[in-house]
Amino acid sequence: MNTSLKNKILAGAMLFSAMFYGVSCDDSVEGLKVTPETPYADKTLYEVMVNDPDLTDFMEVINSCGAECADSLFNHSRVYTVWAPVNNTFNKDSLIEEVNVGNRDIVFKTFVMAHVSNFLKPAVGSLEDNYVMLLNDKMAKFEGSYTKGYTFAGCAVDYANIRVLNGILHKIAKASEYRYNIWEYINLAEGLDSVASYLYSFNEYRFNEGQSIKGPIIEGEQTYLDSIFDFNNQWLTPWGGIGNLNVEDSSYTVYFPTNDVWEEQLQKIDKYYNYNRTSKNPVSMDSTYRDSLRLYYPHLNLLKYLTYSNVEQRFVDSPDSIMPVHRSGKRVEFLKAQLERNVIYTKELSNGEFKIVDQYPFSPLEICHDTVFMEAENTNMLTDQDEGIIAQMKTAYKNQINKDSTFNGVEISGGAYYQFGDENTKSAVKAEYTIPDILSAKYKLALILVPRNITNSDIKKEDLLPVVLRVTLSQNGKQIKNVNNISIDQTRVDTVFLSDNKGPLVLDMPTCEYYKTWDNKDYTTKVEIRTVRGSKRDMSLRLDKIMFIPVLDEE
Repeated sequence: MNTSLKNKILAGAMLFSAMFYGVSCDDSVEGLKVTPETPYADKTLYEVMVNDPDLTDFMEVINSCGAECADSLFNHSRVYTVWAPVNNTFNKDSLIEEVNVGNRDIVFKTFVMAHVSNFLKPAVGSLEDNYVMLLNDKMAKFEGSYTKGYTFAGCAVDYANIRVLNGILHKIAKASEYRYNIWEYINLAEGLDSVASYLYSFNEYRFNEGQSIKGPIIEGEQTYLDSIFDFNNQWLTPWGGIGNLNVEDSSYTVYFPTNDVWEEQLQKIDKYYNYNRTSKNPVSMDSTYRDSLRLYYPHLNLLKYLTYSNVEQRFVDSPDSIMPVHRSGKRVEFLKAQLERNVIYTKELSNGEFKIVDQYPFSPLEICHDTVFMEAENTNMLTDQDEGIIAQMKTAYKNQINKDSTFNGVEISGGAYYQFGDENTKSAVKAEYTIPDILSAKYKLALILVPRNITNSDIKKEDLLPVVLRVTLSQNGKQIKNVNNISIDQTRVDTVFLSDNKGPLVLDMPTCEYYKTWDNKDYTTKVEIRTVRGSKRDMSLRLDKIMFIPVLDEE
């Protein structure tokens, strides 16, 4: 190391010298050696350790990683603390073999950096519940006292406070065990390659110029003595993701399926996202964008209910329930037993419990194949109407029901319904709604209809004229189903299914339109409802809600 760099290190290190002035050899316990002075004021950590006969194993592993690795830690202008395991306390040969087969970065992170921290961490006084952040971003407990001795990650400190030019060296009785966090372990757990490959494909590393240490300018280009990169992955967030699984001071429980289970469920879910690649709606979404949606949503739905924050469980409604990390506009809870019943492997990690399941714990109805509904009063989703029909429209609200009405207390979805025409309407009326976010899946179509006398209890039942409807379902301008002569029960709030003589129809929607924009022009799925003219019929229509109720293939 050149003299100018040593002087720079020494100037920084001396700022911390006051930490040691109160340390006395008389305070040490039997077996713990303490060096309050600075015996190696002109030598770096590397120079001291490479010449220490107790640390030859440790240095062989460090040197096997390459000179640049040793230099990046111990020959910079920063100061470090090293907890170095003494000889014959770990399997150096297996670590060196890992380096030789191409796993140098793993060994450097999980072994070398697991024993090094930024800044000076002396064994001084009493340290209780004292945690240090290591260079691999793990937390390790460094605690104890002179009377009872010190430990690092549970390993006894045999020789403390060896002060050198750029830091402090402690010798420990054995190597600390590296504890993977959940994010790291996904890539290591046997049989989870499919999940790991997908999640890790979103890893991003961005150069952080502000935190990197600049070196000399060579041939007009700025070089860096220490380059810092910020890590990012869009899945590592509670909102829309699966939680901060890479954060050490978090606590999670996760349930990941085996490769076979993952692939089986992915095929099952993928068919629900059959986007029409030639559709012009929305105009901003081309075939490439639709392909990206088809890739994204099945994976999102398989992942979103597999991770649980242990801290957040205090907010669940029942001790038997568990609430996932993912937030998608609604709060959901599941029974713990539902997730636990298929667990085949459990491992305690640095930030929680990692579990593997051999069956997927949820059905499509629980994760993506939801009921799709349209409130009739949402006029933004009404298609263009004839001017004559527009003139006949008016709204009526639940709070207009008379207190002595036989319908008092009846739940109207959203507290309101929409009315087309009235008792004086002589022509058929039409209501056509655009339905957002339909999957290419099976549904039953139901209408919630309101009788004429819901706001007027003076109308006698025998004076209520029958209402007959024709309902047409279409998508991409093509008719899927048309059902005529649907009679409404005018004596109650009625749920009417599109049916034939065998019962409610199961409608297999050919195309997915799951865009989550709720913009009328982006969707082509439409439900048209017309009143059918006839002798002594009511031509008006009172609609509460349109519902697409999911049906599984097994039904």
